[in-house]
This record gives sequence, C-alpha cells and structure tokens, in this order.
Amino acid sequence: MGSPLPTPEERLAQARALVRTCPKRERGLLRLRLYQETPTSPEDAGYGGLKARCAVCWTLRPRHMQLGEVKERPAATCADPRCQQVWLRLLYREHSLHQRAKAALLATFARAPEVRHA
Repeated sequence: MGSPLPTPEERLAQARALVRTCPKRERGLLRLRLYQETPTSPEDAGYGGLKARCAVCWTLRPRHMQLGEVKERPAATCADPRCQQVWLRLLYREHSLHQRAKAALLATFARAPEVRHA
C-alpha cells in the first residue's frame, strides 16, 4: 500500500496553483493554511507545534531545520529554493495587507477627536 501523500513535485504544483488562484481577500491566511494543512509525522519536533515536513512540498526536513530559523531560509520550508520562493511570495502578500490594515486603523483614530493617544 502506497503513501496517501502526493509527491513533493505534485504538492509544490498544488501550492503554486493555490497561490495563483487565491482570492485577494484570503491571501493573508494562505500561508497559515498551508502550514496547518501540512501533515504531522512521528518526526515532528513537538516544540510549539513545529512540524517536520516542509509547508510547501511536504518533504521531511532534518531536525536542525525544524528547530532553527536561518536568515536565508524561511523556518517552515525545506532547502528547496522553489519552496522558499512560494513561502516568501505569500509573506510579501501578507506584509502589504498588514500595512494597509495598519494605515486604515491609524486613519480611523486620527479622524476621531474624542480619541487621545497616551
């Protein structure tokens, strides 16, 4: 009996398709969704919900990649540059959404005369 998980290439293609077709209003949650859908395995570190598999292609990552964040590589991905590219693309989309939400919140408080900042 074979594994029910797709191959890393198939999963990478699925993740790329999700990024491409995701509606704008849901882009901020897509990275979280990819991570949550990553299957658990016996190799999981068990520290704060860290998973042993790459959030994009679902390949098993070595223990040092699970526990240590490296500046050149996002923490939830493997060493494959294609996975890192997908993850960073989603992170960039989240950042722009956060900036717009922050600007809207600050503009709302700036217009209200009854609100005073400490």
